[in-house]
This record gives sequence, structure tokens and C-alpha cells, in this order.
Amino acid sequence: YNIESDAFAYRMMGDEKQLCFWEKGLLRFMLKKWICLMLCITTLALPLLACGADPAENVSAPDTPDTSLTASGGGTSAYVADVPVVDLDGRVFRVLCRDYGYGSTSITGFNGEVIQRPDYDEATAGIGDQAKAEVRRRVEERYNCTIEGDFDHGTSTQFNDIIRNGVLSGSGTYDMVFDAYGYSSLLVTDNMYVDLNTIESLNFDQPWWDQNAKEDLSIDGKLYFMVGDINTFDNDGTWVMLFNKDLKADLGIEDDLYALARDGEWTFDKFTELCKGVTYDSNRDGVLDEFDTWGFATEKYNVFIHTLAAGENIVRKDENDIPYFSFQTETTYDALSKILDFYMDTNTVMIADNGRFDNKGYTNIWEETIVKAFREGRALFYCCGLMNVPGFRAMEDEFGILPVPKTNPEQDSYYHSVSMTNMSALCIPNNATDYTELGYIIESLAAESKNTVTPAYYEKNLKYQSLTDDESGEMLDIIFATRSFDLGTVFDWGGILGHYMKIDTDFVSRFEAVYPVAQAALEDTLEALENLN
Repeated sequence: YNIESDAFAYRMMGDEKQLCFWEKGLLRFMLKKWICLMLCITTLALPLLACGADPAENVSAPDTPDTSLTASGGGTSAYVADVPVVDLDGRVFRVLCRDYGYGSTSITGFNGEVIQRPDYDEATAGIGDQAKAEVRRRVEERYNCTIEGDFDHGTSTQFNDIIRNGVLSGSGTYDMVFDAYGYSSLLVTDNMYVDLNTIESLNFDQPWWDQNAKEDLSIDGKLYFMVGDINTFDNDGTWVMLFNKDLKADLGIEDDLYALARDGEWTFDKFTELCKGVTYDSNRDGVLDEFDTWGFATEKYNVFIHTLAAGENIVRKDENDIPYFSFQTETTYDALSKILDFYMDTNTVMIADNGRFDNKGYTNIWEETIVKAFREGRALFYCCGLMNVPGFRAMEDEFGILPVPKTNPEQDSYYHSVSMTNMSALCIPNNATDYTELGYIIESLAAESKNTVTPAYYEKNLKYQSLTDDESGEMLDIIFATRSFDLGTVFDWGGILGHYMKIDTDFVSRFEAVYPVAQAALEDTLEALENLN
């Protein structure tokens, strides 16, 4: 590759914008190579400097979780479950966990909730998996029990059949299930899962449970799915905005995006302003496609993400905890108009699944277009789940995590969606009459996880090569505190969610057409739940 000839070509074409990108990119490339050289020299020098040091003063390995607050033998726990500690005489508790990210190259690093895969190796495991294994060992020792289980990557029907068969046969194969609530909701009205609010040894008012989820996911006073520190893939399924720091600098954007978010001024209008004018034919083939540089890389599902970011849910709930549809409102329509107007700007926004790339033979159209563009430094912004973050840690450019911008400037809060299928939630199969001891175990796992797993999760997601992005950590605090769990996506009555995922402005007629079907499905669910009493 001849750098000088490339620069010459830009000058001959009179393309000052691309020449500027080239010059800044070359400077960045040379700077990073210099930093890498200095790091290598430092790494080689450290052992020589430490030869005479006391071994007791050596720093622990970076992937070892800090358990100083939580060691069960002599340490002081920051969080302790308010449940009795009893000898369970070797009782075995069984966990079934969906095998998230199976076969994906962009969703990586998931190795289980509470349990780990059969090939788990502590010596090579990451900090998050080490923390989960340590929590499980502590609880097993405390209660004289064993916690084990299985993974399954079958379809939603196949996974649900495992639960259904276990309940109907009376075998009680699994005590806990971690599945996406978009799938497990299909079993609720068949009485396959327990109303978690009926288990007295579970206390969802404790800080290791997500209080927004407790409020949002209940229906008619019943709670069938719950998330908290006991599981992490619900965090991974939380949608955020990523931005390329190096590309931002190359473009001359001086705005402090972290400060905007911190001050509540990170808005959709500001976001779209920054995206404009970024897209260009970076491979110079005369075609604007997935191989070029874009202001925003996204997918159709994110139309809903931005709508919810406006505080516009599919359903709300009345004073009796009964859901009702709220999507046919002027505020929802105003938000959709603004969002779709931007998404239809084909000179700014690259949408993976709007049909543009369907004839290219891609096995996974998202990974081959928007994921690849962001990984290769060719997208300023990318809206995705936190599950994608580990897959970007090896990319050459540095990136940061931001909240999804407020769709309307006057909002008093951000709102963040959790995916209906790319997430995990705790469910308990309806195969016993007494869940007291199971509640002790779950509460203890959750409390210990808040001490150990959650800090490890932050460190895993915020560590970039040899640097730690503390500002993105501050953003995660904002994001997790403003999560919204919409029952309209959990149950997807009438297939309503799909009507958000169309890149055209004819949403009013679509919503009017789907409303009767969705309302009938909602009423069927409420009737079925009432009959379970």
C-alpha cells in the first residue's frame, strides 16, 4: 500500500475533505504505533525493575475480581441477603440458561448466568465469569448445596418445550430459568411459570433487584420475570449509543458528548446535527454502500428504541396495574415523524435490514454491514445493545458509550430499552409447592452478585486495551438508572412491535389497523392470568 500515492490521488481530485481525513488518519496511525512501542518497552522493563521486590507487593492479575468486600471467610460484605442461612444437606438446584450469542461473531463473551459452561476454565476465564463462579461457590458453601445446570440454544419453541415438559411431567427438572422474556412470556398464560410475588423469601425491594423492572414488568399484580445483579445479559440487552472517538476528532467535532449527556442536553436534534455531512465514499468506488463511512449505523428495530427514548411506550398501566395501549397518541406520532424523517436520509444513515443489502448473500446482514463499519472505524455513531461492546474492544479506534439521546429536548429523563429477545430474565418453573429454600438461594446469589459480579461487569465493558474509560462508566450509571421495561414488547400483543420497524411515514394507518388485533390479544392475556387464580 503506497501512502504517498493515495495522498497524491486525493490532491489531484481536489477532495480536501478526504485529504484531511487521510492526513489525520496517518497522524493517528503513527501516534498509535509510537504508543504501542512505548508500551512494549515498558512491559519488558517492568520485570527487570521488580526483580528485587518483595513478592507480597506484586499486583494481582488484572482479570482477578476484587473480592475484598465480599469474601465469606473473614471479609465484610457490602450487601448481605436478609434470609436465614440453613443447612440444605447437599440439595441440588438446577439452572437452565439460554445459550445467548450461539453462532454469532458480534455477540461474544456470554458464558452463563449463575452457572458456567462445561468447558469453563478458571485459569483462562474473564473477570466476569470468575466473579460469577466465585459467587456460586460462596452460596454453595454457605448453604451446603450444589448449583448446576444446562445451556440450550434451540429455538424459542424448543427451549419452552423443555420447561413445559418438566412442569407437566412433574419431574421438576429445573429450579431457575434464565431466558428472554419475549420468549418466556409465551408460557405465562399456560401457568408454566410461578408468580414471583408469591414467594415470600424473595424481596424485590432490595437494592440487588432492578426497581424499574419490578414496577414495569408486573401485570395485574403478578410478576413472572425479574432482573437484577444475579444476571448480566439483561445489561447486555440494554440499548445504548456508541461513538467513535477518533473519527469524531478527525471530523473536528469539539462538543464534549459526555458533558452533554451528563447535563441532560444530549438530544436527538444534537445527535442528528452531528451525523449530517459525515457520510462519504471513503473507498472511492463511486457507490455509497456498506464499505464507506457513515454518520450513523443502525437497524430498523432502533426506530422503536428512539421512540421509547422519548418516553413513548407501547403500553402504560393504570392504578390497578392493568396495561393499556398508549401508542396512538399525538406525542408518539410526533416522535415517530422526527425519527423516520432522519432514518430516511440515505446520505446520512446506513440501515442494515431495510432491504438494501438483501441481494448480497450475507449470512448475517447486521454483522456484515453496520457492525463491520463501526469495527473498522467507518461509522461515527452506532446504536446497539451492550452485548456488542466486547466485540469492539480489539478495534484500532477508541470508542465511547453514551445514552440514547432524548428524542424531545423538554424531557426530564433519558429512557432506555431492554431487548425482548437479546436479554435474560429470571423465571421459576411451576413445579413445586414450597419455594422458600429456593428463595434463600436466589436472594443470596443476587446480593453476592451485587458485591462482586456487577463491579466485574463494569470493568469488563469499560476496559479498552490498557486504558479504562471512566466517563463511559458514568454513562452506564445513567443508562441503567433509566431503563424502561415495556410490557408491549414483552408480550408483543398483535405483533405491534413490527409496525414500528418500517422505514416509511405511514405509521398512523398501520397502528389503526393493528389496534383491534392487539387489543384482543391483550384482553386474552389478562383473562388467562385472572383464571390462573
